[in-house]
Amino acid sequence: MRYERVPNNDVEAQTSSSSMMNNEEIPMEPPSYDNVAGASTGMLPIEIDESGVEVPQESYSEKMNRFRASFSNNIIVPVREKIVDPMAQFLSMLSEKLNFYLNKIGNPLILRRFFYIFLMSGITWFVMSSGLFPNERASGSRGTFSDHNLLMEYARQSMDLSKMERDLEYLSSMPHMSGTKGDYAMMKYVLDSYNNNGLKLIRDMDYMVRTNYPGNVTLVAYNGDDKLDFKLDERNFNPLSANGKLQKIGLIYGNKGSLDDLQKLKNEGLLEQDFILLLHYSDFVSEQIMAAEKFKAKGVIFISEPMGDDGDVVQTKSVAIPQYGTGDALTPGWYGSATANEIDPNDSKSLSHIPSLPISHNQGKKLLSFLGDEGVKFENGIFSGKLDKVQIDLEVEHAIRDHHAVDDIIGKLEGREQNDKAIIIGASRNSVSYGSTYPNYGTVLLLSLLQLFQEMKYKYDWKPLRNIYFMSFGGDEFNFAGATELIEERLTSMKDEIYTYVDVSQLGIWDDENKLNIQTHLLLNEFFNNKDFQMGYDVNVEHIQQYGNWIPYLANGIPVSIISSPSISKKQPPIDTSEDKFEALQKKLADPNIGENAEKLLMYLFQTTLKLVDDPLIPFKMDGYLREFENKLRDMATKYTDKLNFNAFGTGLGLWKRISLEWVSWIKAWENIVMSNEGGLEPSLIAVHRWTWNKKLSNVGRRQCSPSGIPNRVFYKNVLFSPTLWTQDEPNGAWILPGVKDAIRDEDWQRAQDQIDLAAKVFANSADLFIEENTDVGY
Repeated sequence: MRYERVPNNDVEAQTSSSSMMNNEEIPMEPPSYDNVAGASTGMLPIEIDESGVEVPQESYSEKMNRFRASFSNNIIVPVREKIVDPMAQFLSMLSEKLNFYLNKIGNPLILRRFFYIFLMSGITWFVMSSGLFPNERASGSRGTFSDHNLLMEYARQSMDLSKMERDLEYLSSMPHMSGTKGDYAMMKYVLDSYNNNGLKLIRDMDYMVRTNYPGNVTLVAYNGDDKLDFKLDERNFNPLSANGKLQKIGLIYGNKGSLDDLQKLKNEGLLEQDFILLLHYSDFVSEQIMAAEKFKAKGVIFISEPMGDDGDVVQTKSVAIPQYGTGDALTPGWYGSATANEIDPNDSKSLSHIPSLPISHNQGKKLLSFLGDEGVKFENGIFSGKLDKVQIDLEVEHAIRDHHAVDDIIGKLEGREQNDKAIIIGASRNSVSYGSTYPNYGTVLLLSLLQLFQEMKYKYDWKPLRNIYFMSFGGDEFNFAGATELIEERLTSMKDEIYTYVDVSQLGIWDDENKLNIQTHLLLNEFFNNKDFQMGYDVNVEHIQQYGNWIPYLANGIPVSIISSPSISKKQPPIDTSEDKFEALQKKLADPNIGENAEKLLMYLFQTTLKLVDDPLIPFKMDGYLREFENKLRDMATKYTDKLNFNAFGTGLGLWKRISLEWVSWIKAWENIVMSNEGGLEPSLIAVHRWTWNKKLSNVGRRQCSPSGIPNRVFYKNVLFSPTLWTQDEPNGAWILPGVKDAIRDEDWQRAQDQIDLAAKVFANSADLFIEENTDVGY
């Protein structure tokens, strides 16, 4: 039996009805035309004049109905019959099977709902994390990178100079020496700033270290029958000075107390009896103490520099000795204070073992006038005097705390890609006095940077490619105890994660020099020398030549950079004096030029941090590093050609040059693939290779360390780039091959050659490890 399909729309029904009506009107027989008059049986062309005939037109609705009927008959019905209905039948069978098995576990309805929730959550997470969700983002979506121009422009618009001024005013409102109530107030202020900016990962780390605080000090000078009793107070204080009482000890002036200065005095027979040294401060106070102890001085009196016409200010500089290591003096080189493994303070090489006392410039002039024009005349025109001329009573009785807390405040901004790699932005927090110029302004910059980065996060849902730690360190005046104890406690994890440290403590905006001094590792030389990123500053890039919170990182092979304003890094008054107050800077802050300086400096720091942490490739330049290092080796080899052989470095240099060529070649290939051909979209396989290169580069510094450290100074594991024991032969020189230079100063040529061979071996081994690390991605 055959069934006819029922019409499925009005068009078909009307068509059928019309057809039936027409059939009823057809006559039984057709009409006859044969008898028509004049008709011809031949076929002739018929011409019809249609000019007056109206042809019926199909309406628009009829066309649409006809199209709909055709689309339904030719597409929808076949798809439904051949695909949808079979699929529905299959899914129905599958659902029945699924219910059958789910019944064995639990209620199928509830289990299905759980599955639906998990599925939709996964889809939502994928859309949000991949950048496919439309919003205002500066972060690149999957395979792309951040728009730094957008971030820089927003940072420039959202800079809050009034908050910077408020921060500086509060931080300068009281003295805040480490471990005091003032320090606690500053620490809480910084901690609150971290929390108020929405930073999630915040730690307050406190460490027990040896400290001391101002106590009783007396100074009396005798010149024949003349007696001069100096008026002293808590300003006359050197952090970590030894206590002691000296009576009727001869005084002698020693210029800046260098080894050469004191040798001149010894050659003239002026150091044959007990003596106290009267010195002007030098750049390295620790070396002055070391030299004084080497020549058997009983004590040291430091003359402060005047602050303009004010000769009554006193500079309170620390006399810790970082040449042998930084951190707690009782646990040198390892973590843990108030424990059984402490050493005796008398055995600590990082402590001064003679009393010292700073006095003002005017007080120093009085003492110098007692000495007269006798003895050795120094380059500054001042005479040393003779030991039998002036006698000194000196008593220093400071309050010593063997186990006192210093605090570090740590905040972390997590990265979105390689979040096992990070940089540190660090700043000193403590000052014996008010510290407005230094270090408070560095803390202000740290808080402002943190605020800018958090604003980027909330405005654009942005994260850097790698982590950023914002660290406020305590314990600076106690041999950088806070920074050192932190890394000693977490040495392994920090060496694994941190690939560079940037210090911003020594920055200021108080002059129109428009200059920056940047001390940095050779790997970052070219990065900071790039004119495109200097924002109009006159930037001087040089080797590291100062001690600070960065030393424990440098000592363990982590590349460090110290960005400084030249006027601040020299630490001239009012820095380290009681006159370094906010009130002295308040008038300057009203100057529009100062505001422009502040904006420009903060933008420079923001841009530098952004490039270090958010450029796809860590900006270490191997070719520049090798070129500078090889030049230094060549200079030393030329200088000591008859005594030392530097050929052992040939193997390592050859390996590293090969690595450098591969790195440069890979960068070009990456830029060609990602930036040129893919329009900024990075294929996944290329991203994995980039992560591998970044990981290998971040390990370069730490692999160039020796567990045995430098002879007699085992704190410094970095045998290639660490401070020398004495800088006096090379005051502006690079801290390169310190073990070799120490041995050369001692004229121990065999030890010098051994140190060359050790450094060369470490250098070559680091290249071998770099090459072998190809498959170690770490993800």
